Amino acid sequence: MRTRLLLVLAVLGAAVVTAFAFPLAASMADARTREFVLSRDADLQRFADLADGYARNGSPGLLFEEAGAYHGLYGEALAVVSTRGAAPRAVGTSLDDPAVSAAIGRALRNERSSGVEVLTPWSPGTVVFAKPIGTGAQVNGAVVIVASTESTRNDILQGWAVIGVGFLAAVIGFGVLALSVSRWVLRPLEEVSTRMQLLTQSLPFVATGSGTSDAASAAGRTGPPELRALSAAFETMDNAVHTSADAQRRLVADTAHQLRNPLAALQLRLDTLGPRVMDDGKRSHERAVGEAIRLEEILDDLLALSVAEAPRTKGRDGEQTCVPQLVAIERADFWHDTAAESGIQFTVDDDPAGLEANISTGDLEQILDVLFDNICKYAGPGTTARISTGRGSSPEAGRRTEVTVSDDGAGVAHGELELVTRRFYRGSPRGEPSGDGGGPAGTGLGLSIVEALVESNGGELLIRDTPGGGLTVAMSFAAPADEEAGR
Repeated sequence: MRTRLLLVLAVLGAAVVTAFAFPLAASMADARTREFVLSRDADLQRFADLADGYARNGSPGLLFEEAGAYHGLYGEALAVVSTRGAAPRAVGTSLDDPAVSAAIGRALRNERSSGVEVLTPWSPGTVVFAKPIGTGAQVNGAVVIVASTESTRNDILQGWAVIGVGFLAAVIGFGVLALSVSRWVLRPLEEVSTRMQLLTQSLPFVATGSGTSDAASAAGRTGPPELRALSAAFETMDNAVHTSADAQRRLVADTAHQLRNPLAALQLRLDTLGPRVMDDGKRSHERAVGEAIRLEEILDDLLALSVAEAPRTKGRDGEQTCVPQLVAIERADFWHDTAAESGIQFTVDDDPAGLEANISTGDLEQILDVLFDNICKYAGPGTTARISTGRGSSPEAGRRTEVTVSDDGAGVAHGELELVTRRFYRGSPRGEPSGDGGGPAGTGLGLSIVEALVESNGGELLIRDTPGGGLTVAMSFAAPADEEAGR
């Protein structure tokens, strides 16, 4: 890519410089040629005036003296021809010269002399100028100057040399600029590629595909080498990140599964040991049983969290959808008895529109189960929980379906709203001392599972205080494409 970019910029720079250099050189040559022609035309007119008397009556006056001085000073030849009988005179040239005789013939016929072409360093060494003597109706003779172009050609050559030096300097300058620009443009790409490679090498698992697949992937790439290298580095990093994330989820799930058997054995031994525990050890035994139960809950939640963080699979139509209000009614009915024992009441608002959301029924059920369980455990007796479904919109994501679970219970201590989704963080009810581990019993993974399920389904989660007391959990999911198109 650097070579191509350098070549494009260099060619562009050379074209721009050439577009200025060649017209400038042509303009300078034309100006020097005009100056040369005007100078010789003026000399020719002067000698035509001096030769008028000689051509009519043979009286030379100052003609011969001036012609000799002119030839001696400038080294240019002159010739005078008369049609009235005066002898022709020539200084520095011969009337037998074809160019001179042809010019005299045109002048005697009172024809316009052919114009002088633009001079160049390789133009002929002399140019013949001729002018008739007399008036347009009466031609008495002709005056010829054989002018040397050496001085003019040297001036043009020097000017072109200066322009050429400027041209080369400008091209070199454009080349240096092109090199600097190409390095400036490509340096970030090289740095990104290098950082990707370092990041990939630092990951614990690096996906190394088979040689056939690597070769096929490389063969399918097109474009500049730097971008192909960046694409390859990004693909390798992407595979490594996905492999590492999958390995991490498998590690959590496998660890939880492997801990179940010894935990079950421990619980069985604790249950068997219970009747044989002395009175002074019963309290410690009860605590051990409680910790075993809590450990089992943590393992269950770790498994649920690993599943929640796994990428969602696409449904038959590209997305899995559900009607949140129907799911909320079903889960509220399931939790009715547990809520009644805790003095909690669940209310599901009507949704006449039957709004749908891009989340599977199973994922939304799991989210609502976690939220309902938290309300039953921590909101306190006399709490009313309300589940509502509404329509929202986002400038970036388009039409959205919002699911809100709010309660008027104990809520969360001030300053802990930003921490409640952190893993293993157990919040404190409002009005009690806050701090991790100082709150009610629990694994501290419930809202982490909710957050993972919402985000893995492309949703947004917002946790805030309920006005007047309590906690509100608002979730926003994309509306199905067919529903959005039909409204």
